Amino acid sequence: MTTTLRMKHLFLLFNLIILSSSFGVFANAGDPYKLFEDQGKQGLKNTEGNVVIPAKYESIGWSKGGLEVVNNTVGYKTAEGWGLISLSNEIITKPEYMQIYPSGRRLIIAAKKGKVSQREFLGAISTDGKVALPFKYASITISDLRAIVSNKSGREYRYGVVDLGGKEILPMNYKEIIPLGNLRYAVKNQNNKTAIYNDNGKQIVDFSLDSISPFKAGYAVVFENHERGLVNTNGVMVSPVGSKDFDLSGEVPKKLDFNTWFILDQDQTEIDTLAFDDVEPVSEDYLQVYCNEKTWLIDSVGNALTPKNIDELVYTPDGLMAFRKKQKWGVMTQDSKEVLSARFDSVYLSNDMIYCREKVGGVKKWSLYDVHGVKKSTQLYDNIGPETSYIYPVKKGKYWGFINRAGDEVIHCVYDEVTPVIDGYLMVKFHGEYGVIDKVGRWIVFPQPKFIKVINDDYYLELDRNLTNLKSFEDGTVYFTQNKVEVFENYLLEYLNDGSVWKVDFEGRILNKPSANEKYQEVRKPTEGFYPVKINGQYGFIDNQNRLRIANRYDDVGNFSEELAAIKLLGRWGFIDKRERIVVQPLYNWVSGFEDGLSIASTNSGMGLINAQGTKVSAFDYDSVYHESNGRYVIIKNGKKGLINKAGRLIVNPKYDELVDLGNGRVIVKKFKKYGVINLHGVDVIPLIYDKLYFDKAHSHYLAMKKTEWKEVELP
Repeated sequence: MTTTLRMKHLFLLFNLIILSSSFGVFANAGDPYKLFEDQGKQGLKNTEGNVVIPAKYESIGWSKGGLEVVNNTVGYKTAEGWGLISLSNEIITKPEYMQIYPSGRRLIIAAKKGKVSQREFLGAISTDGKVALPFKYASITISDLRAIVSNKSGREYRYGVVDLGGKEILPMNYKEIIPLGNLRYAVKNQNNKTAIYNDNGKQIVDFSLDSISPFKAGYAVVFENHERGLVNTNGVMVSPVGSKDFDLSGEVPKKLDFNTWFILDQDQTEIDTLAFDDVEPVSEDYLQVYCNEKTWLIDSVGNALTPKNIDELVYTPDGLMAFRKKQKWGVMTQDSKEVLSARFDSVYLSNDMIYCREKVGGVKKWSLYDVHGVKKSTQLYDNIGPETSYIYPVKKGKYWGFINRAGDEVIHCVYDEVTPVIDGYLMVKFHGEYGVIDKVGRWIVFPQPKFIKVINDDYYLELDRNLTNLKSFEDGTVYFTQNKVEVFENYLLEYLNDGSVWKVDFEGRILNKPSANEKYQEVRKPTEGFYPVKINGQYGFIDNQNRLRIANRYDDVGNFSEELAAIKLLGRWGFIDKRERIVVQPLYNWVSGFEDGLSIASTNSGMGLINAQGTKVSAFDYDSVYHESNGRYVIIKNGKKGLINKAGRLIVNPKYDELVDLGNGRVIVKKFKKYGVINLHGVDVIPLIYDKLYFDKAHSHYLAMKKTEWKEVELP
């Protein structure tokens, strides 16, 4: 430690000792004074056990806080109130105060009741009982040789500053005043803007700030929306507002600027630069930017399109955006026109309607608005569900109903449960029983104890314990079974007790009921007109008429794709065509369906590509391969990514941590935590020097970010 630093530490220690001695003594364990009680009354003794103040008071100390002796005085309480007494047992003030507590610098804050009203008014007295500040304030905060005081005006408080003799320094016109240290005050006006004043009431920074930090080592950070600046005690802005943050912990202040974003064309030519924490393309026309927990939209040249004081912004392509300010949500258009002000706890946009939740009478309620901000629901609801067939499920108390887009309650809230509308009908639960109604609330199936599931506008299922009934709305029961059923578009799949499966159409007919030797154990969804089925433990395919088109001779099968289906035989996979000719021998551990004439296949040595003739078209030493929409394939080897083309030729060596094929002959890559762009020959187009990199497809340019570093502020 240098001599200069040692002297600084000794100076600080000396100041701490002086300060601690000037603020009195706390009577905690080991301190010179102890409380004691006698017959329910309190008194005070010194460490020798001698009585300093006899035990004849209801309390010794202060109306709030612990026992603290200030300049040889302490508070006492009687039935009449609080007063001040010395350690020589001399009454300094009568017990005329409602509150009394120390505030440092040998001043005591006290409270008296108003002569007309029953409100308490605060003032300050010295330790010899003299009034220092008159009893007319709602609050008093002592700060150095000044006091921040307030009065109540209606439901709000107005703050000002006086000296310790009560002389006005700043009038009580302000919304908030906070001491900053160094004899400076942050003063907030009624427009929520903050200025800086000194202890003589002189303004040294005007009302342009949102807030300000306490002074530290002669400097304070000032805040204007998402930007920061640095001011000294003279009010000089030593670093103008525009930075991300400042660090005042060292001998010289440091600042951090926002990240630098470069807009680059395809040839790495710099078009423009932007300064934000983060940038995200959200449409062909807009970018969403983020700075110090604020967000807004900009156009392609950086012009702000929405206000910069928004905490959260949810962009939707339909022209509306939900936004949050502090803890409240609102809705605006993309050109910043406010549709709904930020007054809701929640909002979400769906199908040209806005769902809004706000607290009404202490209870959170939902309403429905249109895209113009016009309230459509005429009542408040406990819940509003997603639109179903142009009506909206709403819950009032414990019961559900429906409103239309005009807000009319077309189905009253009388149902225990409701389901989405299917072909104009919906299941409802009414007084514990189940029925079906139409969109205007008319009963189609009257309430009864059995659970109901609507299939379409002709049929529904009725579930009675283990019995499932397929019923027609017009003709009643069509089919019934005790087996599990699964509903498809135009048939039921019934799972029999012996493990087989058959299809039942909605007229109750079993479609080509298989023989005893051909019971279906499993039926999968069809592809290209073929249903994978499991019969007697082996897989094959049937057609729409239940005819066995491919024999059940395989361990497993995949779906048909490009006229070929994967088959598993003796633990290995290959492919057959629709005439059951083996076109790719079962040699592989796993295969994907064919896409663009190629399948991804796996062997013991790795993964690669095969064609429809079973020929390997790439190396088979990759850990993973997946298909891109542009026809190329991303390969992964030893945790690194590369590219091969549809001919299986290696075009980008697997050496990158991240890789995004843009489909335009360029590839965004990441290596050693840095991003860049290469072409399909692996040649650098944009060097790997950026911390983030996006491609803006709409404008055919790149957004490349470099993080900024802390640097010392250049002081005047």
